[in-house]
Amino acid sequence: MKSYEYIDLSPDEYYILHPRPAYLIVTAKPGGGLNVMAASWVTPVSGEPPLVALAIGKEALTNELLMTRREFTINIVGEEHVNEVYRAGSMSGRSIDKWMALGFEEVKSTKVSVPGIRNSYGFLECIVNSVHEAGESTLFIAEVLGAHVRKDLYGRYGWNYEKAKVLLHDRGRAFVLPGRKIFAGKSV
Repeated sequence: MKSYEYIDLSPDEYYILHPRPAYLIVTAKPGGGLNVMAASWVTPVSGEPPLVALAIGKEALTNELLMTRREFTINIVGEEHVNEVYRAGSMSGRSIDKWMALGFEEVKSTKVSVPGIRNSYGFLECIVNSVHEAGESTLFIAEVLGAHVRKDLYGRYGWNYEKAKVLLHDRGRAFVLPGRKIFAGKSV
């Protein structure tokens, strides 16, 4: 068996957990309008009931909106969305209307008042169930009330990676695309 050499990193070098899927989180502003934020710290945490967790920086407008409105959509995006994702993650929603600046269009949700993003690969409709302090971030646990996906990109085994170039964030301006789907052997 081959032996590998390891290097030591700082404990805050969380990027070794990347690449991670890049998502666009849509929230509603109290006076009307929408906000959008790029996020990769999103993960499923329960199947029954369906729950997801989002870690959002405490200073972010999205954090404030999730605390007050408590509903949002998680939009799955692909290679063709890389510039919008990077721009959404590089601008502050407090100083610019990112929804308008990025030219997004709405897809009506069926369970929450916040829409999905037209031309995304799909989106989840969510409501916040609980909020937890997590260092410089807030961890939001949310229930998934609805799920929508483009039928041309999704099938029996999930995403069709020959068509769906699901965007993964590495760090900064660097993104990665999944290469191919492989299957494990059948268990005994």
